Amino acid sequence: MTGILIVTHGEMATGIMDSLSLIMGDQQEYQTLGLKHGDDIGEFSEKIQAGICELDKGAGVLVLVDLFSASPYNQAAMSFNKLKDHSYRLVSGVNLPMIIEAFNQRMLGADLETMYQAAMTAGKDGIKEFLDEMTKLEKM
Repeated sequence: MTGILIVTHGEMATGIMDSLSLIMGDQQEYQTLGLKHGDDIGEFSEKIQAGICELDKGAGVLVLVDLFSASPYNQAAMSFNKLKDHSYRLVSGVNLPMIIEAFNQRMLGADLETMYQAAMTAGKDGIKEFLDEMTKLEKM
């Protein structure tokens, strides 16, 4: 089973998993990490690496972070050289549609490559604006 690690600023990762459990029920083989004020960035990096190592049971780990090029992303990216024996994909911009799709794909038995691609598509497609959507419906 592919592991899922969600890394964000503050409690966003915990909150998004709380929402997921409301929609899909309790999940397994995942971890959440949040960077908080005053956290040591070196220790935070070690927690990310430990999470990847714990979650990788041979099928890899999907690492989802909140912001591209921010501390959670940067620390996960800098861990690639230290974790050469582990397979993981790092995706930024985590949102609830992305999380739902990642867990759905995993339940369907998808591999890491399929999971991250489907999660990225769902994350992008989940962004809508009401009036734009209504206009599209009117044109049909």
